[in-house]
Amino acid sequence: MLPLQRKQALFAYLADKGAATLKEMSVHFGVSEMTIRRDLNALERENLINRSHGGAVYRTPAAEEGRDEPALTTKASSNRDTKNRLAAYAAQHFVRSGGTIALENGTTVSRMAEHLEGMDEVTLLTNGIDTLNLFRPYASEKRTMISCGGLFRDKSGTFVGPEAERFFAQYHADVLFLSALGYTHESGFTDPNLLDTQVKKAMIRSAGQVVMLLDSSKVGQRFLTQVAALDDIDVWITDEGLEEEERMRIREAGIDLHVV
Repeated sequence: MLPLQRKQALFAYLADKGAATLKEMSVHFGVSEMTIRRDLNALERENLINRSHGGAVYRTPAAEEGRDEPALTTKASSNRDTKNRLAAYAAQHFVRSGGTIALENGTTVSRMAEHLEGMDEVTLLTNGIDTLNLFRPYASEKRTMISCGGLFRDKSGTFVGPEAERFFAQYHADVLFLSALGYTHESGFTDPNLLDTQVKKAMIRSAGQVVMLLDSSKVGQRFLTQVAALDDIDVWITDEGLEEEERMRIREAGIDLHVV
């Protein structure tokens, strides 16, 4: 395991356990306590954990302590009509029969699953429980879905951690459909949780084309970690609420912007 992969795995382990001793982590990862100590020091510098005597404690990110990540039910009920319209448009214009697509579990993207019934053949990759459940009625021998494993994060309904990241490194999607909780020109697309962000980054690396579904209410909001920079995506599907200045800036960056 590379040092960066081990550090990510160590963070996921602490997020799952809440706290652990140096000895426990050393045995679990098969490395020396000195190596674990170096990784913990790096994580502490990033304000992701707190060191304790003989171990470490997972630190809830400030974005989750103060500016809370909305619950799935809250996100699902927000701008429902707009999200349905964006999802239907994305499915109609960017999914091709016989292709392989990746859908993350955002409340806009997951709704695309309900618009795939007409596909004669499609393979769907995901890390989201809601996406799986919405696509399940349409699954068949030729409409296949494959899900990663990993640490289940209830607040987002997603599988996260190194296991999920490795899954997406093993597959190639023709198109990835992605969302985020915020966007600013300076920070790009952002989310509140590092574990979800890391999986989304792995999904981006595995895809031939990246389509962002983001309604205009998210523009101007910023959260803890970057999901993607503007130039990491190919297409942006949004609604008419996006200001003209932002539209021009996005198009000048070479992004294929669809306002629906």
